[in-house]
Amino acid sequence: MNAQRLSYLDVLKAIAIIAVVLYHLGLLPYGYLGVDVFLVVGGFLATKSLLNRSRSDNGRGWYWTFLVDRVSRLLPVLLAAGVVAMAVGWFMMLPDDYENLSQSVVATNFFANNILSAITTGDYWDVVNDYKPLMHTWYVGLLMQLYVLYPLLFLAAGLDRKNSLRTLLVIVSLLTVVSLLFYIGSSNDAHRFYFVPSRFFEFGVGGIIALLYDPSEDRPFHPAFSFICYGVLLASLVVGYGLISDEARLVLVVALSSVVILSAGSLNNRVTSNSYLSKIGVASFSIYVWHQVIIALWRYIFGNQFTAWEYVLILAFVALISFVSYTLIEKRVSAALHSRGLYVSISVAWLLLTLFAGYVYWNAGVIRDVPELSISKTDRHRRMNAEYTERGYQYNKSFASSDKQHWLVIGNSYGRDFMNVVMESSVADSVELSYINSRTSSVSDEKFQERFSGADKVFVSTRGLTRRFVSDVEVACFSSGLTPDKVIVVGDKSFGENIGPVYAKRQRKDYFEQTVEPLGGKDFLDRNLRFKEYYGDRFIDIMSMVTEGERIRVFTPDHHFISPDGKHLTKDGARFFAERIDWGRLLE
Repeated sequence: MNAQRLSYLDVLKAIAIIAVVLYHLGLLPYGYLGVDVFLVVGGFLATKSLLNRSRSDNGRGWYWTFLVDRVSRLLPVLLAAGVVAMAVGWFMMLPDDYENLSQSVVATNFFANNILSAITTGDYWDVVNDYKPLMHTWYVGLLMQLYVLYPLLFLAAGLDRKNSLRTLLVIVSLLTVVSLLFYIGSSNDAHRFYFVPSRFFEFGVGGIIALLYDPSEDRPFHPAFSFICYGVLLASLVVGYGLISDEARLVLVVALSSVVILSAGSLNNRVTSNSYLSKIGVASFSIYVWHQVIIALWRYIFGNQFTAWEYVLILAFVALISFVSYTLIEKRVSAALHSRGLYVSISVAWLLLTLFAGYVYWNAGVIRDVPELSISKTDRHRRMNAEYTERGYQYNKSFASSDKQHWLVIGNSYGRDFMNVVMESSVADSVELSYINSRTSSVSDEKFQERFSGADKVFVSTRGLTRRFVSDVEVACFSSGLTPDKVIVVGDKSFGENIGPVYAKRQRKDYFEQTVEPLGGKDFLDRNLRFKEYYGDRFIDIMSMVTEGERIRVFTPDHHFISPDGKHLTKDGARFFAERIDWGRLLE
């Protein structure tokens, strides 16, 4: 029965990892739910393992042995992936991207990339993650944190010497319910996605099954029901139907995975216990770790538009490297588990990689001069590009001068970009700027009424521009006696998903003539055109200054990047636009 159970669980893991890989290739919109399948299976297997460990050796030292085993099995593959990513990044990546990679390597080595992801990007679905080789190790960090905390429940239940198993079941069940409620009710998407409290219910469901399910007993479900649930589970990973919300779909996947785990007897057949799929499931951890490393680096070097042959090549690379990883790392680690040599090797590799990544991070990812960004190794420090964008924060104050025009800028980081354009322009000494951060403040707040009343012009500049947001600003202006014609709308902007693929081609003769497709493609440009037509003379069309057909320039005429990240502006980029805007019209 154990072999049979392992076979059908490995097939389930194979399906989950295939779904995840296809999701990161952009081919399966709900393939990311394969991770949730892993969490349920992981809870089931971890509970079985912990039950066996806690009952052996008179219950002595099993907690630490369990943790050491988990670290020893997970860390070597992560270290290898980190080394490869840092090596490729050394030659190919821009400083900001290399700095972010080094930060992720350190976080991954400490099993904390989920925490880093929640603090930094926050949004798992942000396109910037497509170019991060280790963005997916958030799951490994979450899993390791569960491995640290979950066994403590066994220790707590062990205090009940009469019926520790029943006590454990009660504790796990209560925490699972609380976690599910936290997941459903949490308003913080980053915390809900990345952190243990809202993810424990998936792991806990697997644990409850392990505590209740005895494979030697009769099947809990009719075979037909098991197969139907299996089919619906596959459909949930593959079909993009809109009958239920994404949150409900995740809960459904957890429930269906539970049914499949409970259906060992029914799933002993050529399909659901297929030996070839089972081998994929056995190597699923290596596949999981390496697939995103390969896909992200491929995107960074060659771009995000894959041809049919590129899909084939990427999948072939994933299969080959994962096989080598499983054979040369995972299997050898399993054979050498508990050996002193293994622990020494892992420790040395961990220390060297962590120190190197920390060094790169401390030096802002700058390992060579990048004249396109005016970056030099002799003058490097962290947050160089961010400092330029963020200097607009100092203008979050009321107007003070009486001899200058008062320009109020409202927006997020794009608003601060526009302020940099103004400060690089010929009218910089003729105007006084004031800034309202739309991400943290409402334009209807009474504390800003004085600024609206004192403004000669109000500029709306924000990422994700909407007519509704502009209308809110116009209402605030009208309430302060400022007519709507004084509201100027600064167009949205995009210089591609990531400029890394441009920089990676710096040896080409046409390097500085490269153009990119804006994020959103033609739809983005058409939307920008509609804004221009709607607001007329009150619209500053940023994109028209860099658009060539349906492509976007990324370099200034003097060979500097307009944007360091595809979104914000470099100092040279700000100067580029400052030279092309009709400031005389705005001063009228």
